[in-house]
Amino acid sequence: MRNLLILFILTFTVLPLGCRAQYAPVKVDISTEIVTIQGVSYYIHTVEKRQTLYSISRAYNVTPDILVSDNPELRQGLKEGDKIRIRRVTDYTSPVKETPPVKQVIVNDTVSPVRIQAEHIVRWYESLSSIAKKYGVTEEEIAIVNSLIGGKIYTRQELRIPYSGEAQRFAQDKNVPLNPVTEMEVEEPDDDKKEERKRDPASRRGSYTASLIIPMGGSDSASTDHISGNFVEFYQGFLIALEDLKNEFIGINLELRVFDSDRVSASEIALRGDLKGSDLIIGPVLSSQIEPVLSFAYENDIPLVSPVDPSGDELSERYPNYFHVGTPVTYQQKALIESVSDSGNIVLVFEEGGQDSEFVQITRQMLQDAGLKYKTLSYTILGGRAILPQFENRLVKENINQIIVASNSEAFVSDVLRNLNLMQSRSGYSIKLYGTPRWRHFDNVDINLYHSMNLSISLQYYVEYNSDNVKRFIARFRELYNAEPTAYSFQAYDVASFFLAALYSYGTDLEKNIGKYDRKLLQSDYRFIRRNGDEGFINSGVRVLKYRPDYSTDTGSSGR
Repeated sequence: MRNLLILFILTFTVLPLGCRAQYAPVKVDISTEIVTIQGVSYYIHTVEKRQTLYSISRAYNVTPDILVSDNPELRQGLKEGDKIRIRRVTDYTSPVKETPPVKQVIVNDTVSPVRIQAEHIVRWYESLSSIAKKYGVTEEEIAIVNSLIGGKIYTRQELRIPYSGEAQRFAQDKNVPLNPVTEMEVEEPDDDKKEERKRDPASRRGSYTASLIIPMGGSDSASTDHISGNFVEFYQGFLIALEDLKNEFIGINLELRVFDSDRVSASEIALRGDLKGSDLIIGPVLSSQIEPVLSFAYENDIPLVSPVDPSGDELSERYPNYFHVGTPVTYQQKALIESVSDSGNIVLVFEEGGQDSEFVQITRQMLQDAGLKYKTLSYTILGGRAILPQFENRLVKENINQIIVASNSEAFVSDVLRNLNLMQSRSGYSIKLYGTPRWRHFDNVDINLYHSMNLSISLQYYVEYNSDNVKRFIARFRELYNAEPTAYSFQAYDVASFFLAALYSYGTDLEKNIGKYDRKLLQSDYRFIRRNGDEGFINSGVRVLKYRPDYSTDTGSSGR
């Protein structure tokens, strides 16, 4: 029995982010040299400096995995001067540009008992079904030609892929049974069966369908190279999570459908009905593209996850099937305020007339809701050292001073830290500092002050690189892709690991049980709650990062 089924897989070789920033994309010209091999026409392309598998496949309007299948040597890497075969493809949404008439070279077919269209090396995430769909043949045909017993395949196995119809002739010549693979028919449920499925999710025996919608660079219309590159890295992290789930849940039967929203827009994917039959939809990744798909998902009773974009949480007000992974600012600040002690002296500091007035109001509300008494201090940085006496008047020496700075301005925060450092070093005040996530990205602030004042920050994402799970993920990512995982890679792993495991655990009762589901992730903590009791789901989970005087840091999860 197959454990993991992936219908549409794109695999990319990409440059590290630093390289993409350093070099402009290299133009790839369509070759005028064409040959025909066993009835299939190929361009012969000579690889030029800095061209990549991704850029070449995009220029010729084919997927990278087709390039690798036709040129197995590419598994060892792409080198300048290599000559590779690229099949001519005409059935994509964006047809290949016409080239001037050229002389074609006919290569005679090799004598063989069966005509073979390709030799395919099995990857760890593939199944016999996904390979058959890729080449337009049946599982039975591949099994016959390769003498597979029970339809079983294994990683790195080399399979001969016949042309459609060739396997029957081969079977007759070799007296091979015509039914070596047991076919499983999946029936599209009608409304009555859908209701029955809701009442008894266990009856599906762990068989589920998830759809992933991400921009993969299939055309120039939907996203930039930078955005598509980010989501190649997202997809790579997603695949590692799939493999881990297959190992964790023995017998899981998960069908993953992957849609390139650069090739076909997200709204068109929904309108065409391609997402029907999904038990879960992950994506689109941009909030501006979500609502058409979300509307379809709502009408068809399918949960939809917004996996990346921090905006778009307002959609949860209208769609009860919507999961927004990004944690709203109110919940980030709520988690931070929950770590403030009610026995200390609390001072709220903010910039007078600054741009963070809404954030200041949120912080005030959180303090009020928590029943905490506090003092306030607001000033402009033009006040300079003149503000020091007013600052000191709000501090106490007999207790810890908990200073909450509601500002994202690096200049203002620098001034606050300077004043606090003076009072701490000269007068011996005990200070515990609370800041915002943006402080981690300041360039001109002395980080030593974060440690000396025991800074706490509430974060949506934080990777603890000393974690065994994180170390394992990084090692596997390097091994598989010869690159370093990015924040997108970590995010994809967390999204796939959490939601697909929850889908397997709860089936179509996922929405009823997601609030109590807990799972250890790499860079996030997911704590989903319904907005206003009956609307969509928002994530209240955060990690509170604490800077210690010994220059260490640690985190704690919050938000449940």
